[in-house]
Amino acid sequence: MADAPATITNERNGKTLATSVEDAKGMWGSFKGLMMKAEIPDQYGLVFRPAMGIHTCFMRFPIDLIYFDKQNRVTKVKPAVKPWRVDLTMAAGVIEMNPGSAAAADLQPGDQLTFV
Repeated sequence: MADAPATITNERNGKTLATSVEDAKGMWGSFKGLMMKAEIPDQYGLVFRPAMGIHTCFMRFPIDLIYFDKQNRVTKVKPAVKPWRVDLTMAAGVIEMNPGSAAAADLQPGDQLTFV
């Protein structure tokens, strides 16, 4: 994925999941994630590659976790994960988004994501 904001689409139904996407870069970026943010914009996604476990410590709001494999197929969706939780799911990647984002794009395991 390029450094510029990208778009993520659910190929199965053509619904847009995110219109502004960033990669969590480096050890600090991966650790920090969305911590301490008061909010994030709608249609924003933060992508971690690989997903080596996610925590929501110091977060102020719940988030959707969307896990995907090396072919960008959805493997698991965890909606509205509350602050102060730990998820040890391992995957090629995970997207952190506002709660309800996965449902709005009707994401299901097996869906193909397109990153543009």
